[in-house]
Amino acid sequence: MNFLAIIPSAQVLRFANSEVSHHSGEPLGSLLNITSSNSVELIVTIIALINGQIRVVQATVLGSIFSHLLLVLGFCFLIGGIKILIKENKLEQEFSSTAAQMTSSVMTLACISLVLPSAFSILINYRFSNIPAVMINDKILHISYGVSIALLVIYLLYLCFTTKTHKILFKKYYGHKGEDSREKKYENEENEESREQRCENEKNGEQIDGGDKSGKHISLISSLILLIIMTAIIAISAKFLVTSIEGIVTSYNISKTFIALVLLPIVGNGAKYANAVNTASKNKMDTVLLISVGSSTQSALFITPLLVILGWIINQPMSLFFSPFETICLFISVILKNYLVQMGNQIGWKAYC
Repeated sequence: MNFLAIIPSAQVLRFANSEVSHHSGEPLGSLLNITSSNSVELIVTIIALINGQIRVVQATVLGSIFSHLLLVLGFCFLIGGIKILIKENKLEQEFSSTAAQMTSSVMTLACISLVLPSAFSILINYRFSNIPAVMINDKILHISYGVSIALLVIYLLYLCFTTKTHKILFKKYYGHKGEDSREKKYENEENEESREQRCENEKNGEQIDGGDKSGKHISLISSLILLIIMTAIIAISAKFLVTSIEGIVTSYNISKTFIALVLLPIVGNGAKYANAVNTASKNKMDTVLLISVGSSTQSALFITPLLVILGWIINQPMSLFFSPFETICLFISVILKNYLVQMGNQIGWKAYC
C-alpha cells in the first residue's frame, strides 16, 4: 500500500517543486528543477539508511542508475522508433549530442570513482589475505569518504557549469531545436483557425507548449505548504515501506536485493519513466536524454556520495563498496550508453523495428 501511495505522491511533489522554482528566480529555480528530479529517491534512501538498511540503500541507488541508463533509455528508443516509423515512415530519430556528451563524460568520471573501493577490496583480498576483515572495511570506508567528498565537489562544479557559466549551451541544446520542431508540428497538424487562435494567445502572453496553457501558477506560500506536506507524506510512507521489507523477505522468500534494485527505483521514478516514454513517442529525444542521463548523473554524483557522508555523520557504515558483479554491470552500462550517444552523433539513430 505504501509502495502504491508514494508513486502519485511523487508526481505531486514534483509539481510543488516546479511551482516553488517558478517563484524563486532563474539561478535558484534551475537548481530546484535539477535537484527535485530525484527527491523521492533521496527521501526513501535516507529513511533506509537511518534504519540501518545499508544493502537496501546501495542496491536502490544502483537500481536507479541502471533503470535510467538501460530500461528508460532503451524503452524510449524502441517506442520512439516504432512511432516515427509508423507515422512518418522514417528509420531515424534525431537528437543533438552536444550536452549529452558532456553529461556522459561526467557520468564516466563518477563511474570510475564508484569502482575504486571495489577494486581496492579485490586487490587487498587477493594479495593480502591475512589482513583482518575489520581493518579492510575501515580502509574501504575511509576511501569512500574521500571519494564522496570529491564527487560532491564535482557535482557543485557541474551545477555551476550547467546553470551559470555555460547555461547558453543547454538553452541551445534543449530550447532552439525543440522550438523549431514544435513550429513544424503546428504547421502540419493545426488548421487555420487554431493557428490564428494560437497566435492570438501568444500575443496575450499565454504558454502553448510544455506547461500550463493558461500561464497561471499557485502562490509561493501555497506551493511551499504543498511541498512540506507532500515531503512529510512521502517520508511517512517511506518509513513504513522500508520497515516492511524484512517481513516481505521472510514471508515470501523474495531477495532483498531484488526489492531494492528493481522495485524501489520504480517508487520514486515511475511517473518520470512514463513521462520519458511519452516524450520519446513525440520524437523529442533531446528531452529524453535530459531525463535519463541527467537523472543517472545526479544519482551517481549527488545522492550516492551524500548518503555516504550522511552515514558517516550518523555512524552507519555506508560505503561505495559494491559487489564485483554490480560494479562490472555499472561500468558496462555507462560505456554502452556513451557509445550509443557518440554513434548517434556520427550516423544518426536508426530504429530498426
